[in-house]
Amino acid sequence: MTEHGEPERELREMEERSERLEEDIDDAREDWERKKADSSVPGAAGDPERAEGGPEKGARYPTKRDVDED
Repeated sequence: MTEHGEPERELREMEERSERLEEDIDDAREDWERKKADSSVPGAAGDPERAEGGPEKGARYPTKRDVDED
């Protein structure tokens, strides 16, 4: 048999996890926005060929089919 306070404790824990997750999402969003604004981050600005150290023009990217064949 579970204790009477068990559901309340579980609810508090879920709320705390939810708050931490929200903070993590906010941190990740802020980090992504900083990276998009930094032209030295390959691909973050949506133009990997222009990014410093990005792929060579005409570079071939593997497809799922290529990976499956290996």
